[in-house]
Amino acid sequence: MAKVGIAGFGTMGSEIALVAAAADCEVNVYEIVPEVIEHNLRRLPKVLRMMKRESSEEERTKVMARIEASSDPSSLADCDIVIEAVLEKLELKKDLLSQLGKEVKEDAILATNTSSFGVTQLASASGRPDRFLGLHFFNPPSQMQLVEVVPGLLTSEATRDTAIAFVEKLGKKPVVVKETPGFVVNRVLVAMAVEAMSLVEHGIATVKEVDDALRLGAGWPLGPFKLVDLVGLDVFLHACESIYSETGDSKFHPPLMLKRYVSAGLLGRKTRRGFYQY
Repeated sequence: MAKVGIAGFGTMGSEIALVAAAADCEVNVYEIVPEVIEHNLRRLPKVLRMMKRESSEEERTKVMARIEASSDPSSLADCDIVIEAVLEKLELKKDLLSQLGKEVKEDAILATNTSSFGVTQLASASGRPDRFLGLHFFNPPSQMQLVEVVPGLLTSEATRDTAIAFVEKLGKKPVVVKETPGFVVNRVLVAMAVEAMSLVEHGIATVKEVDDALRLGAGWPLGPFKLVDLVGLDVFLHACESIYSETGDSKFHPPLMLKRYVSAGLLGRKTRRGFYQY
């Protein structure tokens, strides 16, 4: 995978691009909002310094030079793999993937970074279901080692194997999981965080007490509320709703307190206030 395309240059897409560039890949980015491009091109050198603490300024400059951003989707035409990393909005993803399926070369792999939508459904929109799969990176991609590799119903073995090799080239750990709502990590984390919110709603413990208990008693690096603040309360609410709508399982039912915080615009670290003040 000599040339990597990224569609969407937000928090996830920009850091996936950086990880690929740091692995000696040429990276083309497609993003329609100029301000998003400008913001993340300013932000990424700081992230890179954290990723590559032992590297020289010259080496880091070479990494950043491998990333080219454009508002023209044809910039992805000759990429070997293109990863969609836009907002978790189904119609937005389907429309974009349909467009990308027509833009990129015939033998290119298309991948989605979705954390909740069905891979097979998105594969159908792409027009190339045999060369489509999920590559679910975790936030922040620059630090988190896991990538869930999620084949769709019609994903070919060759596509899966090529994607695994690509993830390994990035220095990440691929774990192949079957397509299911929330995949593996989010399926477990959402259920646990929903239960943590239930404890607070029923007055059994405070937000801080639950976080301290899980951190000190279960060895979590972050308590569930700190974790949801990091992910984004709106993103987490969407994950709850998506998994619940697919499974009907009450343990994924979005808690009332979560809905209220999101309605109030308290989305976590990105708004400087969620379950905690930042």
